[in-house]
Formats: sequence, structure tokens, C-alpha cells
Amino acid sequence: MKELQEILKKILNFAPDEKAILATVVDVQGSGYRRAGARMLIDENGFSIGTVSGGCLEADVLERAKNVLETGESCVITYDTTKDENSVFGLGMGCRGIVRILLEEIDAESNFFDFLQTAFDARKSFTMATVISSNDESLDVGARYFLQDSVITFQATNPQIHKELSEELKHFSSEKKSELATFDFGEVFSETINPPINLQLFGAGYDALPLIKFAKEIGWRVSVIDHRAAFANAERLPEADEITVSRAEDLTQEFFADEMSVAVVMTHNYERDREILPRLLRSKYLYIGALGPKTRTEKILNESGETFSNEQLAKLHAPIGLDIGANSPEAIALSIIAEINAVLSNRNGGFLREREGSIYER
Repeated sequence: MKELQEILKKILNFAPDEKAILATVVDVQGSGYRRAGARMLIDENGFSIGTVSGGCLEADVLERAKNVLETGESCVITYDTTKDENSVFGLGMGCRGIVRILLEEIDAESNFFDFLQTAFDARKSFTMATVISSNDESLDVGARYFLQDSVITFQATNPQIHKELSEELKHFSSEKKSELATFDFGEVFSETINPPINLQLFGAGYDALPLIKFAKEIGWRVSVIDHRAAFANAERLPEADEITVSRAEDLTQEFFADEMSVAVVMTHNYERDREILPRLLRSKYLYIGALGPKTRTEKILNESGETFSNEQLAKLHAPIGLDIGANSPEAIALSIIAEINAVLSNRNGGFLREREGSIYER
């Protein structure tokens, strides 16, 4: 997510006639460092943002990008190391698999980035279908369809293709995963793109600072809430995207409606937590974590006088964080961010060496 945000920021600062090449991983079979959806931007000077591999393919992609800049024609390149792990241009990839990468010329007016910025500003997810091969003159490689709130934009001139792509998007949007589909007219890469995770951090104490840094490092949005103006201010929290000086009971219900939010409660104040936790459990947040012993949180919920469903309670993690032996603000922040990421990825946070099968979700 962070690389996509940085690419978008770069595109928004383009001069009117400035162009670049967007490289997108559209298919991975077998072993690969990055999965489908990974992106890399290459400008006219060869400067790049993001990666499409662990570093073994980038040099070749940079060279091929020059040709796309000259011709303006999108293309898909394939790297195959299933037979010999050192077979790709002598680069010694170290992974045995097939990786396909779409290269396309883009500029400040490219419809993908325009749609992306609008969706991020509105904090809404969308589904996108990108044509990566075409045998129909009415549909170019790199053409896109977008689906958001049941509305489809960017139509093909061929009515049959429009119908097929529309049906593909509507079917795919319920799946919520990337996939490659083949039609009579060519191949289409579909994916759902979500806005950055929004971390709602209740408490602006000293231990909040490394948590903000870690969250920003992986591309999350951070909102800090604290009733103390001396703690919750831009000078002290320069990396926070939003700072709210308020008590929990004074926050509007809209504040708890973002479905791409997670919450961390670290006020170090029992009474504050009593106000915050019940409201969070009634929210649409994907994850809720609270500092302190389990018995403390249980007492807070009992004193609330409310009954919470199993689904609501399943989102609550208290004590917060993975068990990594954290004993400093920085290590605790690391354990918290790691746990949230594991929960959002439907993982248990265990050792990868003990995982059976692929380390990537299929």
C-alpha cells in the first residue's frame, strides 16, 4: 500500500507533459518475492518507486521501460525460472516461478490515478479490471474498468466486451482477491484496491510516538485522539494525519463508521478506557486493541452494563500485541503493528518456518 501511495504522490506532482512507466505484477505462478498487484513507477530519468521483485528483475524492467516510453505501446513481459533458477538474464533470481509484468505509459491524466485519488479521498474501496492482452482492435492493453458502489466506469466500444467485463467485475468484487481471467478477446487482471488502513490511536503519550512511526512506515493513515491539547498537537505528533483534541464521549457516531479503521487504546487511564471501549465495540472497526491486563478489560466491559456479541468481542485484543517479549515502547509498538497486520491478513502471527505450504494466501 505504501508504494502505491508514493507512486500516486509522484504522479500528482507531474508536469503537464511528463510521462512515466507503470510496471504492475499481474500474474505469479510458483515462487516469487512479490505477488500480483505489486507496482513500480519508472520516470523518464530512470528514477523508480516501488518494486516488482526482491531486486532481481528491476534492472531488466528499467531497460524495457525505455522502449515503452519510446513507443508508447503497453506490453506484458514474462520471466520464467521454473527450469533454471539462474536462467533470467544471468540475474540469479533465486525463485522458481513465472512472473508476468504489465508495462504501460502513464501521465498525470491517467484514469487509474484519477480514480485512485478520488477513492482514497472518499475512503472507499473499488474493484478494477485491467486488460493485459487483447485480440480486439477496440480494446487496448492497459484499458481499465472500475466498479465502485455498483457503478461501472470506462466502457469499451465493443458492446459484448463491455458486457463480459462488467459481469467479471461484479462477480469478482464479491471475491475480494486478485485474479487473472481469460476471455475470447484476451486476458484481464482484476483486483480490489482498498484505501489505506486508518489507525485510530486513543492516547498521545510517549509510547504513542513509535506506534505512529511504525504505522506510517507501512503506509497506514494515523489519527490520534486525546483530550489533552498539550499532548495532542502537530508539533509533538508531526507524522499524524489527523489530531483530534476531544474526550471519547464527545466524539460523533460518524467518527466510528470507517470500515477500514483499526483502533488502539493506550490512554493509561481507566476512566477514559471505560468511555472508549464500549463505543469501539459497537463500531465498524476491523480490530480493537487495548493496553493492560485481560482482567482490567474484562472489568471495564462488565461495568459498562452492555451485552456484546461474539462477533464484536472477537475484534477485541487485550492485552494488545504479539507475544515477542516486548519491554520497551518501541518493541511494544512493533508487537502491536505486527498483531494488527496479522489479524487483517487472517494470520495467527506464528513462525513462518512452521507454516505448511505457501507463505502467501491463495
